[in-house]
Amino acid sequence: MKRRFIGLLLALSCLQSLSAQEFSKDGSVLYSIGAGYERMPDAYSPQGFSLGVSVRFYTSGRMFCELMGHWGTHEGDKTVMQKGKPFAVHDERDCLLAAAGAGYDVFQDAGKRYALYVKALAGYGVRSSRYDDYMPSDADDGSVTLGCEDNRKGLAFVAGVGFDARFGRWTLTPSVDAIFVGGRWNVAPMLSFGFFY
Repeated sequence: MKRRFIGLLLALSCLQSLSAQEFSKDGSVLYSIGAGYERMPDAYSPQGFSLGVSVRFYTSGRMFCELMGHWGTHEGDKTVMQKGKPFAVHDERDCLLAAAGAGYDVFQDAGKRYALYVKALAGYGVRSSRYDDYMPSDADDGSVTLGCEDNRKGLAFVAGVGFDARFGRWTLTPSVDAIFVGGRWNVAPMLSFGFFY
């Protein structure tokens, strides 16, 4: 019992010293949540939104493993010509994925307060699309097919770059991820808040 108590005191003193000083990333875990824009090249309009959560575990001062969850959505319209008159076609697109992989801090300042990282992840994703299809026949006409659907599941890949700014144990991270899911690439710039534990 006495050994456990002494061990607990030593562990608490180590945690206190870590929180009071700059610490190495080796063995640290970064929990993050972020939101941003999602560009889907096949979408009818530029509106898009994304949410992401991630956990990074640093295996060394620069190398990390990451587990990531991502959701991107888009809903919009475009105006087309049908029988010489404007007609609005609508689409809704969503992508959802979970991925894991590795990353590396390619740059760190001396105090490890700033870091530029790259990452590559693989996992599983779902891409669903509900849209009105349009096939133009000439400048003033075309055919509209309402209520089309395209749902795809399978491997997902993420390649990303980001910049961590640390404020004690808190981080602010602007990042850009290129996301491949359902046979198409999306681009998601995001701003995330994180906490080192």
